[in-house]
Amino acid sequence: MEQEIPFGTKVLNFFLSIMVVVLIVILLSVVGGLLLAAVGII
Repeated sequence: MEQEIPFGTKVLNFFLSIMVVVLIVILLSVVGGLLLAAVGII
């Protein structure tokens, strides 16, 4: 296995990890908002 990782692969992995984090944050905020709305705080 090559020790040198292509720059494009690094960038792609970087953006993919960022997108995963963003999606998780959005899902958590949506679920949290729905729960708060259901409880009646909002």
